[in-house]
Parts: sequence; structure tokens; C-alpha cells
Amino acid sequence: MRCLLSAFACLLLTACASTPKTALTSVEIKEIKPRYIEADALTRASEYFTGQEVQGDRIFLRSSPGAKSGYYFTLILDENVRRLPKGTTIVGEFFGPDSVEPKSYEFTLPNRRPKTRELFVGLTGSDWPDASAIPAAWRFTIRGPNGNTLGASQSFLWSQ
Repeated sequence: MRCLLSAFACLLLTACASTPKTALTSVEIKEIKPRYIEADALTRASEYFTGQEVQGDRIFLRSSPGAKSGYYFTLILDENVRRLPKGTTIVGEFFGPDSVEPKSYEFTLPNRRPKTRELFVGLTGSDWPDASAIPAAWRFTIRGPNGNTLGASQSFLWSQ
């Protein structure tokens, strides 16, 4: 009987210690690293055998989901991406090398997310066909499911 009570107490303590943290109400984008990435650099060996993309512990949000090559912005957050509420979206606005008006894209975070603080937001396919081009300015806004702003960051040129 003691053994059963001890096992029950351990199970109860483990359950209490592993309660999920509450969803975030704000997040800071600590850093953004922009760069062009070719599809080969994002392809794992297992994909050649299975044909299925394996993202592992990374989250890729692409403007054209079927295309990997493109201009990516790695958003580094101060919190784990898992803590963002379900239904969170990333709004990316960009001045491309050939546009006078900003283009806007909205990306929805998947409900199942790995434990990471990085998001790879990519303008892929026909949205960024020129590997040598760079965006003139950009702004990112992280929005909760009800549309409230959780965090934002922009390039220096965006504010000019």
C-alpha cells in the first residue's frame, strides 16, 4: 500500500511541476538576420529519400509554401515560440528593390511548434525571384489571435 501511495504522490508532484506556462501577451524581437537562402541549403538528406520536408527544430513560414529558395528573415525572439498563443500571425511588410509601395504578407504560425526562439520568414518563389536583390526596408509585426500586437520590429530605413 505504501508503494502505491508513494507512486501516486510522485505522479501528482510531476503533474504539478509540468503545468504549461501561460500564453504570452507581449514578445520582443531581439534581432533580425536577413539573407538569401538557396533550396539546397534547406534540404536534409532524408528529404531525398522520402520527398517530405523535415523542419526539425525550426519553423519556416514561406510566402510560397511549395518553394524553398528565397529571401529569409530570421526573427530571434526573447521568448520560446511555443509560448505564443494559438492563432498568432506574423505580418511582414517589405519595400522590394523594384517597388515604391510596400508589399505585405501574413504568415500564420502552426499550432504544433518546436522549442525554439527563431522564426524563418521567407519571401519565396515568384515573390522573390532575384537571388542578388535585397529589400530596401522591412517591418515585422507579431499579432495575437484577436489582432492585438504582441511585438514589432523594423529596419532603420522603414522609419525614414
